[in-house]
Amino acid sequence: MKSVFLILILMNVSLIPSNGQQHISPFTSITTTPQNNAKIASIEAIISGNKTTINWKVEDNQSAYLFELEKSTDGKNFTMAALIFGTDEQETGKYEFYEKTGKNSTVFYRIKLVNKNNNAEYSQIVQAKNN
Repeated sequence: MKSVFLILILMNVSLIPSNGQQHISPFTSITTTPQNNAKIASIEAIISGNKTTINWKVEDNQSAYLFELEKSTDGKNFTMAALIFGTDEQETGKYEFYEKTGKNSTVFYRIKLVNKNNNAEYSQIVQAKNN
């Protein structure tokens, strides 16, 4: 009977803290998420010869997890063209992606930014322009 009583006392000590603070079990995992969301500051798509270069800048870059570069021929229906992972560069991050471009083709681009806390946002839509 003493062993049962001792176990109950230990359970009470581990479940009810005496200092008024929240108790964290050793079996509880703790993760932290960034408080800020990264924001796409600018995006441009430039055609030079048979290559399109897509450049974008990100504010609060350290909060960005990944970028889904999407493209469209009509500016309405987009498909993913590339998946680019964010860097841990602090403050402003600069990104660049290259793609072959057919002659006389009209292509629109946008970026879906996914933050480390899983919040997502889209950039504005840009049309690739000749340099």
